[in-house]
Amino acid sequence: MTPVDTPTRAPLTDAQPLPTGRPMGHSRCELSRVIWPGDENMFGSGKGKLILELADEVGWAAAVRHSDGHAVTASVNDMTFFTPFWAGDIVTAVAHVESTGRTSMEVGVQVSARRWQGRDELEVIAEAHLVFVAVDADGAPRPVRPVHPETDAEYAKHRAAAIRREHRRALSAALAEVALPAQR
Repeated sequence: MTPVDTPTRAPLTDAQPLPTGRPMGHSRCELSRVIWPGDENMFGSGKGKLILELADEVGWAAAVRHSDGHAVTASVNDMTFFTPFWAGDIVTAVAHVESTGRTSMEVGVQVSARRWQGRDELEVIAEAHLVFVAVDADGAPRPVRPVHPETDAEYAKHRAAAIRREHRRALSAALAEVALPAQR
């Protein structure tokens, strides 16, 4: 069991059974924003923290949509930037829940830019995978329904999410074996 699946409060024994799962497309959310000149870093391109924030916001919305209630960010599994973005670009992040655990949801986010120079096509500039945990009004983890892929692309994303989950578990176990003694 990973830390995101471990309840930190009361056990979930009184939880009602969840209905059947939902298709991956049900959780799809999209969020866009314009990159302004004040959003530039010292090299003139857009600040990466804007894309991290956008990915977290749209990922949260997808997790909430899938789980029918509040969710919190548990981890950012990875964030990869492929190309810079610039002032004047309109960046759009699209998120889907790609896999679920008992209380956790892994959300994939793809970020694209529509360039201000007049080109109409979208260019993928980044992607991320985040883990959210569904919580109740008291902040205790609550169960989530499974997610079901329907297309070949969704099946590939679902399988990749399972590989990342196993990688997180293996990494956690390996790090526990080499843990340093507590600082005094």
